[in-house]
This record gives sequence, structure tokens and C-alpha cells, in this order.
Amino acid sequence: MHDAYKDSIGSLLIKRYDQGQILSLTDSLGRETSIMVELSEGRQITVACTPIHLEELKAGILYSQSPPLPMQSSAFPDEAPDYAKILEEQKKFSSRSDLFIKTGSVHSGQLMDLDYTPIFFTEDMGRHNVLDKLIGYGLLHQIDLSQVWLMISSRMPMELVVKAHMAGIRRIGCISAPTREAVEFAREQKIILLGMFRGARFNIYSSSDME
Repeated sequence: MHDAYKDSIGSLLIKRYDQGQILSLTDSLGRETSIMVELSEGRQITVACTPIHLEELKAGILYSQSPPLPMQSSAFPDEAPDYAKILEEQKKFSSRSDLFIKTGSVHSGQLMDLDYTPIFFTEDMGRHNVLDKLIGYGLLHQIDLSQVWLMISSRMPMELVVKAHMAGIRRIGCISAPTREAVEFAREQKIILLGMFRGARFNIYSSSDME
């Protein structure tokens, strides 16, 4: 595990009920911290988070507070998704989460380029924080977010699809399922939305294949 992640894991003695017995063991638990983010007009907000990629988180939160209005898309992205490559990368993505594997207490997310090569991977106890960290990384590194894939381990309610859309993201893969409202919004805005990755299959909720 990367040194930056060490402050994100703590150990405690716990009890575990297992097959009729109560056992004692030392368990790895995710740690949390809080950061203060300075907003416009002297306003401040305090955000609870996992203590990694905090500069990216701040940048993403600041952007999400007052994003520019995205342009309305009249068509899905030009290139057809390579579903086989997406599935292959999703399997790697699910095994990349050191914090989740050790603690089970975080969501994961990553940005990929249009060749499905990972650009940035992060984790956090909050799914909104994960997306803010990804958006913040893109902003800090001057990445055109309209030319990336977003992959995230959480469910995908409409508010997350809207946040991604406001940052210019047009390709989303969520490991769990979106809501109906999220799918309807994605279709309206011509955002590719994939989800419910299970083994060798996943669902195509919104793409040019639906037309």
C-alpha cells in the first residue's frame, strides 16, 4: 500500500460472531478526518472525508459549488464504447482498491482516457467525495473531462450523474445500479451510462445503442 494511505487505516480490537462462537481479533478500520473549505464571500464548509487526495477534494468541492453551465449535447460521444475493454478494466478496477479490501469502508473511483487506460484512482468514505476528488484532479491537471471515462464503485443516483455532467463528463460506468431518474437524465443529456457489473456482464442504460 502507498505510504499516503497509511493514515487512512487504523486497527482496533473487536469481537466477531462466527458459526456460533464469539472470537476476539484485531480488525483494520478506515479512518476519517475533516477539512475546512473556503468558499466565496467568506463562507466555509466542513467536509468529513478519508485523508487522501485532499487537495483534489478541495478543488472538486470548490468547482461543484459554482460550476459553469455545460453545453447541451445533441448526440452521444462519437466513438463507440469497446465493451470488452471496459469489462476488462472494471475487473482490474475492483481489485485496485487497497482501502476497501483492507477495511470495507470506502468507495472507489477512477478516470480513464478513451483507450481505457487509468489516469487517476482514488478512494473515500463518501461517494460524493470520490467524485469531487476525480473532478478536482482533472481540474488541477488541466484534463478535458469530456474526453475521459468515469468509473465509480457506488450506486449512481441522479445527483451524481448531474454533478459529473456539470463537470463535462459524458461517459460513466458504475459498479452498482443507477436510479431510473439517473438513467432518464443521462439519456436526455446524451451521457453514456453503464452499470451493474456482475461477472462477465453489465447493463447498458444509456448510449447510442439505445437509439
